[in-house]
Amino acid sequence: MNRCSLANKTLRLLAAQVNLNGTFHHACSFKNTNLPFIFVLQVERGSSGTLFTIVTGDEKHSLTVNDADKTKHLMLAEFIESIATGRMDTAEPATQRVRAESVDRGQLLDTNQQEQLHQLVRQGGSLKLDIGLDEVASLAVHRTQSRKGITAILVAGDSCPRTQCFTAYGDDQYSFNRLLQSLDHLAASAVPTALAA
Repeated sequence: MNRCSLANKTLRLLAAQVNLNGTFHHACSFKNTNLPFIFVLQVERGSSGTLFTIVTGDEKHSLTVNDADKTKHLMLAEFIESIATGRMDTAEPATQRVRAESVDRGQLLDTNQQEQLHQLVRQGGSLKLDIGLDEVASLAVHRTQSRKGITAILVAGDSCPRTQCFTAYGDDQYSFNRLLQSLDHLAASAVPTALAA
């Protein structure tokens, strides 16, 4: 089953939007496919609760949350993930979210891809990864000689490439985390381009 992955940026937007009235447009990508999940969030605040309506295609789903609950955006995120992955029909419980910071940046990659990335950080070289976009992401890593660290170049796309380049000084774990963070940002920046096409 594909897992809809809501990026930290989307979670921060939801945290702000749950306290407003209005209609908001969102897109997130599935972990194992290139297809984006596009939905409209309608927020209607009442005297004791807030009604969230998720509209995607010809489907409409509603959730009412008590205003006293401080984790409304996390409940909404679980609800959206359940809709996106089809668990609403099967009644399979959604994965519990503790707080927004607990979203692991590593969910962009599977275990095998993470190990390939660790190897790339340790030895340098180049790698192509499928991160759920229309085209694979290309990474090149050079181990720095003057200090412990890496210089990395990341590219997503061929016709209109998105690129990132940085140097990170520190141990292998720090370099890995920086590379993973940049890969996450690259994937997030490429999603609007994919939707516009």
